Amino acid sequence: MQPSGPIDTDIVLLGAGHAHVEVLRRFAMKPWPGVRLTLIGREPQTPYTGMLPGLIRGDYTHDQVHIDLAPLTTMAGARLILAEATGFDPEARTVSIAGRPDIPFDLLSIDIGGVPAMPEESGIGVKPIGRFLQQLERLETELPAGARVAVVGGGAGGAELALALVQRFAGHLRLTLVSATPDPVPTAPAAARRSVRQALVEAGVELVFGVTASALRDGRLLLSDGSYIEADTALWTTGVVGPPILAASGVACDETGCIRVGPTLASVSHGFIFAAGDCAAIDGAPRPKAGVWAVRAGAPLAENLRRAARRERLRPWRPQRDALAILGLGNGRAVAWRNGVTLQGHLIWRLKDFIDRRWMRMYVDMRMPVDADDPMRCGGCGAKVSAEVLSATLAAIPHDRGPDLLDHLDDASVVKPPAGKLLVQSVDHFRAFLDDPYVFGQIAAAHALSDIHAMGAAPWTALAIASVPYAPSQKMRADLTAMLQGGSAVLRGDGCALVGGHSAEAAEAALGFSVTGLVSSDAVLRKSGLRPGDRLILTKPLGTGVILAGHMRGLTKAPWLMAAIASMRTTNAEAARIIRNFSPHAATDVSGFGLAGHLKEMLDASDVAAVLSSDAIPALPGARALVARGVESTLAEANQRWLGRTVPADLLVDPQTSGGLLVGVPPNRAAGCLQALRDAGIDAAEIGEVDAARDDQPLIRMF
Repeated sequence: MQPSGPIDTDIVLLGAGHAHVEVLRRFAMKPWPGVRLTLIGREPQTPYTGMLPGLIRGDYTHDQVHIDLAPLTTMAGARLILAEATGFDPEARTVSIAGRPDIPFDLLSIDIGGVPAMPEESGIGVKPIGRFLQQLERLETELPAGARVAVVGGGAGGAELALALVQRFAGHLRLTLVSATPDPVPTAPAAARRSVRQALVEAGVELVFGVTASALRDGRLLLSDGSYIEADTALWTTGVVGPPILAASGVACDETGCIRVGPTLASVSHGFIFAAGDCAAIDGAPRPKAGVWAVRAGAPLAENLRRAARRERLRPWRPQRDALAILGLGNGRAVAWRNGVTLQGHLIWRLKDFIDRRWMRMYVDMRMPVDADDPMRCGGCGAKVSAEVLSATLAAIPHDRGPDLLDHLDDASVVKPPAGKLLVQSVDHFRAFLDDPYVFGQIAAAHALSDIHAMGAAPWTALAIASVPYAPSQKMRADLTAMLQGGSAVLRGDGCALVGGHSAEAAEAALGFSVTGLVSSDAVLRKSGLRPGDRLILTKPLGTGVILAGHMRGLTKAPWLMAAIASMRTTNAEAARIIRNFSPHAATDVSGFGLAGHLKEMLDASDVAAVLSSDAIPALPGARALVARGVESTLAEANQRWLGRTVPADLLVDPQTSGGLLVGVPPNRAAGCLQALRDAGIDAAEIGEVDAARDDQPLIRMF
């Protein structure tokens, strides 16, 4: 999580390329005092380009060639923000992301790769790789048997891709390789070029060499000699140019739109901005846009970021002029060359496989140390911030002043309740369990609203209770603003006005809301009221507690974390609205005491029992896998002790952050209620039914 002690320097890593994953690895091994790292990545997993052809052929699984950013950033104590940047401002020193506050930085490092140098609407670019893999899967299902796919670009990337696709398509689709040069891989030695050409011919790839492709129009790939070839689609490996946001920022770029950097990898125009990988161009030492150079840039980039944070002199990097190149030929063979020497065969493939797997192990086999005498506590279940910070924060938050809000700029807010309505009040507060303050704010607000929805009320007003670690005022302001903007957006979405609050300095970030709702006296839902025969409906899958606990230990995969975040920042407003149409007898929200704990409260209040179906209880992706590994939240054991051993020690006692609603619905209305919830996109499930209480039976029985 975030570094201990005051934060002196914010380093933002924009993009999750090979160089940046090495920066994170080195930071994990030896943190830099006073430095906070933030990784902004478009996708939760970043692929290793060296193993991409093997993935396409089927030699590797998806997980074997992707680095999961959630465990890696956890090990590094870095913040992970999964979003696509829309730009960055060197003058303001901020990174822009659509729909949320800008991310401030002191130092910025950019490793976002390039975009294909290809004509518009002429097929598919191989980069960015994550998107290419998704498009490739669609391509296989959409193209009919016998369709022709043209691979444009005869360099190492294009030749290896064509060979991999032949093996993947297995005769279902035809492959054509188009190259401007008379031989594939023109920069390789003659012996290597011959080996690659022979492999292409033996694999049945049609070769169209000595011409360039200009566009794909109406099923025809137009060529520079005036001819064309029939092609259903084209895959472009002809090189990359810099993404548009680079030149748009005003940072010095070369003719391809890539950031110009010096030997230290710092921008030649803005010394506090660094770049590496395909989006960078080293003045005086150009290198091919290949993964090997991005990998090798990682160590000097990490060193110079550390030096820049400490205001020390940067060290120049002098990349070697040549590197070992290994190209997979398929069928367990590869060809390698360096300094004019060429080798090929099965042993070369085994060497490449060994090198690639060894590189991946550096990033996927890291583990968070756990002190048995001082176990890590889970998140989820001072002095005032200065007036300067608070006033700037409040100015950035939208204020929705409705007719019932009489005054909100005094020592306290004055509101006038509508006639005939009851007030429903609740408060929730917890310390940060995610390092993205905006998303944490969203989840904190959704969690606080749940009690109001469970009571059948409409959210009305909220007060915020926020704390942030001490730091320079602009850093505190940025974090506090992000938290409150995230929370305010969720509150407004449910019709709830943020009318005030309190903020303070603390050892770690925390946020909570005191929420007031409105409800008619005849519409209040309570925990009591369950009747034998009622069907129990749960509106969200379980597992947020174990997923967050696994995340703190570096065991939660990024897709699992993303699914949990999506669930947690979704409020129960729509579920509550639908449920009210089906005459529920009782309801509660599932939070810190887990499903079994909150169900027990309902059963005790109603003097009934319950029978649950183990198979029907929904779980978030990865939750059961983490339970099987022995991961549990720190509150789970206490929940188990309170319930006794009649309830299994699994997801039933897992404390939920912003969990779903648990509702008792009459049996004749349960099916309609469940269908209406699912039609609205809510992942609801009927998990059991209410039974009469018996002295000789447990309160909660499983089958």
